[in-house]
Amino acid sequence: MLLSGVEERTPEDVRKVIKTAKLHESELTEITQILRFPDASQRNNNLRLMLLDNNILKDIEEGNPIVFKGDPDENVVLCTDDKTYDVKEAETSNSFLLVPNLLFAASTGLDETIANNSMEDSDSSFERSNTSLNKSNDSDDKPPRKIVNKDIVNTFFTYYELKPCKPRLSKLSKILESTAFQGLELEYKIDKSKLLDYNAILDKVQSSRIELSEELTNIQAIEVDGHYRLLEFDYEFRVLSYMLDLIEENSWPLDRVSKEVTLESLKDLAPMCVLEAMFGFYTLESAEEMGVQYYKYKEDKVCRFLARVLLRSAGRFNLFEFMQAWSDSVPEGMTTNESLLSGIALVDKNVTPQVVWGFSENELPEDINERFRILFHTKPKWTVDEISPYIQSYATEKLNVNALLTKHARASTQDGVRVFSAKHMN
Repeated sequence: MLLSGVEERTPEDVRKVIKTAKLHESELTEITQILRFPDASQRNNNLRLMLLDNNILKDIEEGNPIVFKGDPDENVVLCTDDKTYDVKEAETSNSFLLVPNLLFAASTGLDETIANNSMEDSDSSFERSNTSLNKSNDSDDKPPRKIVNKDIVNTFFTYYELKPCKPRLSKLSKILESTAFQGLELEYKIDKSKLLDYNAILDKVQSSRIELSEELTNIQAIEVDGHYRLLEFDYEFRVLSYMLDLIEENSWPLDRVSKEVTLESLKDLAPMCVLEAMFGFYTLESAEEMGVQYYKYKEDKVCRFLARVLLRSAGRFNLFEFMQAWSDSVPEGMTTNESLLSGIALVDKNVTPQVVWGFSENELPEDINERFRILFHTKPKWTVDEISPYIQSYATEKLNVNALLTKHARASTQDGVRVFSAKHMN
């Protein structure tokens, strides 16, 4: 039985409460727990309640790391080894009392009491109530009650609610940009104090370890002397050009590229860690002959990068001339296609001559509202396929690209094709 109070309670005080509540003392255990609220000065205000899902609970039980992350200007997240959770404060409908070592049914003997009572013949509810009330006047027939005092550590009216979310990775490229690798000859320009190893990056980025490792691969960060570095664009182009030139120099079929020969041939032109990483970024295993593993270049990836090289010049290009120059820039046997420009360039076929210009997704604002504003300012109407590469990163399991467009854009039909435009015209 639980009571609350500040003053000491006696067994007689407890029996009076039992009688007032019209309870049957025979159905109660002999232990009464008195909950005592602490003085305001003794409350532990450093404690918080958090609602866990089974995955987080399992991680805690197994001793796996659980980390809260966030700078003062960021909304906090909780990260396990492989997942990121958004943390929100929620109110409770009732207050929660935190009481250490509170005794529950089995500890107080309630199970035994219930079992014993179930073996006795039961009177009617009315008769039992009268019997209980009459007997309550005679304390000699009652077994002594044991009073146990329990201190309430704190009272909670809110708790932290956790919801799985995408890792917040936009900061990653920003913190690595200032130390982009441009070649050994330009390392003197780099502020060494800004170089970051893996653990330093993990501390700064709101992401789990596994999610961060995946993103470091996605943005092609390379570990150089223990620090993760992006490759400066012109330097990446230079090294890739060295690699692609070996195809013609060695008369290799596109699916018979030798990793060993590539690394050996270029070891004096770039650090080995850069060569190995670049080879991994741009090739796939193709065939194995007589114990030798051969590779082939990722055709779409190579073509897209070389398109970005051409598009870096300011202004718009004649589409026909651009497609010709692009085709000439890739290794013989590789095929360029306008669809490969998705997410890195825009094409306007409503003008004469048709034009193309660079428009990269990763250069748009992070704020989704500002991103949509710029998208519709740049191009008033978009098809789903055209706009998807620029908003796909905001999609979740519950909010796909179509749902994002429904929320942030207005749909219409143009020449039988569904298009999207700004929801609110300026």
